[in-house]
Amino acid sequence: MSQEDRVGVVNPYAVVELALGRQVRWSAVKDRDAFVQKVLGVSMERLLTPGTGNLLFSGEAGMAEALPELRAEFDRFQVRAQELPPKATAADIAGPAASMFGHLSVSALTRVQGALLGAHGKDGGEYTPPGAEWGDPGDFFDEAAELHDPVQGALGDCYFIAALSAVAWARPYVIAQRTRATAHANADFFDRVDFHSGGAVVSVEVTENVPLVAGTRGWYYARSSEAGEIWPAVYEKAFAKWKTNGSSDRPDFAPIAGGWPVRSCEELTGLAGTTRTTSDHSADDIWSMVRSNSLSYRTFNPMVAWTYCRKDPPVTYAGSGLVGYHAYTVLGWAYVGGEKQIVLRNPWGHNGAVVNGLAGSWNAYDQSFWRSVPLNEGGVFAIPASTFKTYFWQFGWVS
Repeated sequence: MSQEDRVGVVNPYAVVELALGRQVRWSAVKDRDAFVQKVLGVSMERLLTPGTGNLLFSGEAGMAEALPELRAEFDRFQVRAQELPPKATAADIAGPAASMFGHLSVSALTRVQGALLGAHGKDGGEYTPPGAEWGDPGDFFDEAAELHDPVQGALGDCYFIAALSAVAWARPYVIAQRTRATAHANADFFDRVDFHSGGAVVSVEVTENVPLVAGTRGWYYARSSEAGEIWPAVYEKAFAKWKTNGSSDRPDFAPIAGGWPVRSCEELTGLAGTTRTTSDHSADDIWSMVRSNSLSYRTFNPMVAWTYCRKDPPVTYAGSGLVGYHAYTVLGWAYVGGEKQIVLRNPWGHNGAVVNGLAGSWNAYDQSFWRSVPLNEGGVFAIPASTFKTYFWQFGWVS
């Protein structure tokens, strides 16, 4: 597997929610980095530093080789955890992530590690993450497929969630609910999700049951920014079922951590992909390529971009507001104050200040109306094309 096949870093905000076992209203949190450190006991800087021992980095070279032993260690961790007193903390026991999240309770650490590592051994092809229950938390659509809907969970599949957002933004009709009944009861049905591979359409059927934290029904994996809407979770589940080649309606999600963003756009749309490396082009050329795939400032071809996926990138990400090994959605372009801007979205659904980020709002023609998109919230931001060239490794689109 080449390096470009392993773009993937976990959403740390989702890890916080998983540790707490509930959703957090992040818009009300004044200092998100401080809150993350308070809950997880580790700074955002350390969380976002790649290394083979950092389970958040699915794209880290060597993680694939290390996973079998880490999963075996996690199995041993779960056995030992059952012997501990009820008020024991994770610091009382060794585990794959204990050095980073050692102050969490055993139950919280088990949820986090179970989500990140997945199954070591599965019973009949079914997998339920530790501390989880399967349930249907809402309706497929609240309104329609929109750019802000897909939010990444505690899984390193940013490449897929960024692609989902790109397709929902540029080709919203591709995201559709297709259902069939499976019994007399109104609640008995399958959703069919279509993927494309080798020129063929692969149809995957799944129910709308997804892993939720037992008791609180907090999220494990992908969710929608719209309360009560679940289409991103259903698409992610279908993707996991397809990629693991399983028949169970309860697939192990962990194997889909790490992947290639453009390939996911191809698999979602059936369109042909194009990939470009930023070092091969000038900032002006990169901006022109974004414009050539856009109309009235908005991409009409799904576009994605990703940062450097190596330990020694040519740029330092600390303090930039950008993350290595991470995929983003390219939404379009702008030209403000003589500066050529590229507009992107972080699939985490939240973002702080980004280096050289543009303030205010961005206006783009969304199919039939002018949409005003606030910058520096909801994961959306705009940076000069020159900054994009500096911090991003590759980008691409399907058409």
